[in-house]
Amino acid sequence: MNIVGLIERVARKPGYALVALYRTILSRPYPAPEARPFIADRKAILREAFAGVSGQTANGATFGHGGMLLPHAELLWGLIRERRPERVVETGVCNGMSSAVILEAMAANGCGELVSIDFPEFVEPERNTEAIWEGKGGAVVPPGKSSGWLVPDDRRDRWTLLLGKSQDLLPGALTPGVDMFIHDSEHSYENQLFEFRAAWKALRSGGVLVATDINWSGAFDDFCREIRPRRRFIDHTCALAFKD
Repeated sequence: MNIVGLIERVARKPGYALVALYRTILSRPYPAPEARPFIADRKAILREAFAGVSGQTANGATFGHGGMLLPHAELLWGLIRERRPERVVETGVCNGMSSAVILEAMAANGCGELVSIDFPEFVEPERNTEAIWEGKGGAVVPPGKSSGWLVPDDRRDRWTLLLGKSQDLLPGALTPGVDMFIHDSEHSYENQLFEFRAAWKALRSGGVLVATDINWSGAFDDFCREIRPRRRFIDHTCALAFKD
């Protein structure tokens, strides 16, 4: 969330200012300079694809590409390169910025497998066959593209993409166990808490849970009160929970 978004949220819910301040004070970035050329390349391709796209989603939100903030993209790259996970599961793909970054870092490591779950919303209304969560923002897949299209063709051999709702697909995707889990799908309280709990059970010792958009609900705070993990805030919207 940018500063304008933070101000708007605080105006709607003044108590959030204290939460945001607390997380910001504790936050530590996770820079990955080596990732920046690749991230910049993907972002340029994404912007070009959306240059002529305009309109609103079924919820009335303005179309957007949903591209990750640079610090969050660098976080994923840095975690993959440093921890060298064998199996990663993520929820939320849309155009595939996070997936592309993860897979590029895995290629640099020479190891790793990514399983992604996505329930995308498309610019073309006829491609949206099921109802979208009412709280969803404007992130959409542009005309003629598929979920995760930003992932280069030569990086797809390590990737399994599952299309559907995480409530239906996540338990099966987690069953073999995971070294890293990344939440970036529906940000309702119910879904975030469901994903955090399910992923934590499947997370192997030494694994890490990446929680994005924790400012959307109180699910991450309630989850942490349940399990008391070691945490690291990247900023007031993103945090890590370590399973030591």
